[in-house]
Amino acid sequence: MSKYVKPVIVGGIVAFVIAGGLSFFVAAAGGDAGMIPALIGGFFGIFTAYIMANLVGNQKNVAASDADKQAAVAFQPQPGKAMLIVMREGFVGKAVGLNVTVDGKVVAQIKSPRFIAVPLEVGQHEMEVAFGGLAGQQNRPDTERFGTGAGEVVVYSAKVNMGALKNSIILQRINASPELSAKLRGMTMTAAIA
Repeated sequence: MSKYVKPVIVGGIVAFVIAGGLSFFVAAAGGDAGMIPALIGGFFGIFTAYIMANLVGNQKNVAASDADKQAAVAFQPQPGKAMLIVMREGFVGKAVGLNVTVDGKVVAQIKSPRFIAVPLEVGQHEMEVAFGGLAGQQNRPDTERFGTGAGEVVVYSAKVNMGALKNSIILQRINASPELSAKLRGMTMTAAIA
């Protein structure tokens, strides 16, 4: 069964209920609304199906433990490892989960405003961020390559940049600083996928 069947069914129900309700009220008032209830119902049905289809790729997330968050905001990687922090801010698409893939493995999905901290082995890495569901087809993913050393903290900010035909996800490397630590303390940290 396709993952888009449920959004289409719910959108159809919304369209039917709104069109039927408006037709009933107009008829009860003694008027003839013509096609207006069907158009309004159709608009809300399509809008509902569209929003739900964008959220199809979302996964259930778990908040990180307090100890993990404290280590992340203090920029303290595990001994002999590096730490990757990816934070997401902004209003555009904030309810849609952004998949973070490192070296070919999905390590987390984050919504806005949230962040993740992932321990990494020392060496070269490739990270990709992309939406799932219908939102994935409407947004260009971004890929970054970076190297890490023992005890190093690498931080990226992921934002959605609006485009005329297609949006782009933009990764920007930022410095681990006391200001950033304070900002992260006020955000929810999502646990990485084990």
